[in-house]
Amino acid sequence: MRNDLKVELEERDYARDPLDLAELKELFKGRDPRDFLSTKSPTFKAMGLQGKTLTAEQTLKLMAQEPNLIRRPLLVVGREMVAGLDRDRLKQALR
Repeated sequence: MRNDLKVELEERDYARDPLDLAELKELFKGRDPRDFLSTKSPTFKAMGLQGKTLTAEQTLKLMAQEPNLIRRPLLVVGREMVAGLDRDRLKQALR
């Protein structure tokens, strides 16, 4: 993706280097982390979370416990955050 977007990106593989709860709280500060929850992931389904109503705090704790619950890729540009493979939205955020 880096080559497609023609930008320098600072990457973090949060499967190998997971974000802790404090980092997640800072990352999603002012946002609802549930908007960045990967509800279609096999992990979400395997954990039996379908149909459950989670609070923002519960969502953050689950993301800290299981990083595969965070939608990817997650791009942060200034205060804007884009999750998923929407190339048009990613390009717009990077302008």
